[in-house]
Amino acid sequence: GRQRPQPAASLERVLMLPAIDRLFGRAVGYPRLIQSIGALLGLVIIGLALWPVLESRAGSASTAGPVQASSAAVTASTSGEGTDGHGVSVEQSDPLAVVAAYNQASVTAALLGRPDPMAPYLAPDGPAWQEVQAEYQRRARSAETHEPTLTRWGVLQTAIAGDTARVETQEQWDDITSVGGQVISSRRGILTHTTYELRRAAPSGRWQITTVTSVTVIN
Repeated sequence: GRQRPQPAASLERVLMLPAIDRLFGRAVGYPRLIQSIGALLGLVIIGLALWPVLESRAGSASTAGPVQASSAAVTASTSGEGTDGHGVSVEQSDPLAVVAAYNQASVTAALLGRPDPMAPYLAPDGPAWQEVQAEYQRRARSAETHEPTLTRWGVLQTAIAGDTARVETQEQWDDITSVGGQVISSRRGILTHTTYELRRAAPSGRWQITTVTSVTVIN
């Protein structure tokens, strides 16, 4: 008759082998080694499980890129300008530098409780400077202080037309508000869409901010 194939050795039979018994017997004498091997295997299993998620996130991050680099839509009204090596024209970098410096100055002004650190970046006859002065007068009357932090920001659009410019940004702020030294509000991740209107001052030729319009996206 035809001989039937023998079934493969089961796991139970393998574990009953004397060599396996001796191996397990020796391993029991090294509990820390067993724990370390178990922990290492656990980390490997977790890493293999999370690998598809991490790979997809890395792919999406490499596609999107930084906020400022991917969303900057620079639309200069002039042509044939040189660039500063980052794709932004030399002429456009001046308004951007003013906006960046103004944001840093606004943090300093809030901590000091007076608006003068912002004065060099604001046109003296513009609405923005008048609004800043009114706001700090209100804070002084109510003994209100702020501790703002600009956590991130990106340029959405920059446009220059002659002696005027517009810079649109997306900004994320944290702010701690106190009255009389007692914290009354601690806000995190305030996202705004802010538009800065600038004008080139004569005769110095410096860019100064005339108006600031901020729309809260996430409060």
